[in-house]
Order: sequence, then structure tokens, then C-alpha cells
Amino acid sequence: MEPFRLGGVPGVTPAKWLRVWAQRLPEVPISLVAIDEADASGALREGRVDAVLARLPIDDAGLHTVALYEELPVVVSAKGHPIVAFETVTLADLAGEPMLERGDMTSAQLLETVATGAGLAIVPMAVARALGGPETRHRVVTDLPPTTIALVWLETADSALHQELVGIARGRRADSSRGDREHRVEPGNAATGAKPRPSKPKPKPTPNRPRRPGGPGRSGRPGPGKRR
Repeated sequence: MEPFRLGGVPGVTPAKWLRVWAQRLPEVPISLVAIDEADASGALREGRVDAVLARLPIDDAGLHTVALYEELPVVVSAKGHPIVAFETVTLADLAGEPMLERGDMTSAQLLETVATGAGLAIVPMAVARALGGPETRHRVVTDLPPTTIALVWLETADSALHQELVGIARGRRADSSRGDREHRVEPGNAATGAKPRPSKPKPKPTPNRPRRPGGPGRSGRPGPGKRR
């Protein structure tokens, strides 16, 4: 059988989903195809992939889009830049700094330019971690909105395999129906492969104290050893 081709923009890490797919659908191989953010929609429309893990916004005309999780925005600098002294930054901290736009560059080329000291760039944290390299550093920008990773595919190509992938990404069990356990994947859960923290055990109820000889019982009657 032809493999299911899943495109992925820089920074996405669907390794856990691919493992689950292999367990549930061993007869249908799945392959991950690396694509640049600007090519996500084109790769679908040209038939080079069957679905894409894309970074929104995207030209979604004629596409199914299922939001999965959010990413923190970070500013990336060369490792010797003064901004590295901060744990987090705001847009006001970046005022006056030369900011680089991606333009026609790929995400990797943008961060390679940042590494030369030519300026700073704001990208999702996942991109900074995947492509930054040893010559860059990044810090979270606290007053910028997060970006969203979504599973996207053509409306005309919708199939049971696409719905199975949606279920895997949303953490549904293999034996659950499509309507069961509908929920959004949050960072640190199914999207990242992290196990949820176990809930705290409930405290055990305090055992009833033994009645004293001669003391009244719970019914109000005299206990053993005492007579009226």
C-alpha cells in the first residue's frame, strides 16, 4: 500500500504520533516529509503530501484545519547579544534593535543570518530549538500571542486515514469512536508526548475511634460495661 505522506513545517515533532500510527495501522506505512512554512498549502494542493502539520495562519480555502497546540514566541539573537542577560523580554525591550524578517528566506536561513549578529528575529520556540544552532540564543517574548500548529488536509481528499490521524493527534484511544473524548490537545500533553502528571491520592478517611468501655455508643445507648 502507498504510504500516507505527512508534511511537517520546521519545529514540529510528531514522533509519538507516528509510533501510534504504526501500532494501529501497520498495513499503512506513514512517512514524514519536511516542508517549509511558505510551502505548506502548496504541498497539499500539488499532491506532494496527504496532510500537513502546518503553522497558522495558512491559506485555508478548500482545506480542513484542526488546531492542535500552541507555541510560545521567542526572540533569537547571536549568543553574545546583551538580550541574553534577560530571562524573558517584552516588545519594549526590543525597541531600537534591528529586527530581521524572513522574506524569501527559509526559517533555517533566517536563523543563520541571526547567528552572524546582523539582527534579531522573532520565531516560535520550536523553530528556535530545532534550527537555532550553537551560535544563537532565544528568550520568550511575554507580550506576543502564541502561534498555533494545526493538522491540515484537502476537503476533497478527506478519508478514514485522515480521521484516524486526527484521533491519534487528539489522544483518542484506538477503541473509541470519533465522537468520544473530543478535546483539544494542549502543550505538554499528547502533542508533545509528555505523560500527564498523576493526580494526588485522596486522603484515607479517619477510622472511627474505638468506644470506651461504659461509654455511649453511636446510637446513644450505654456501651458495654455500664448499666443504667
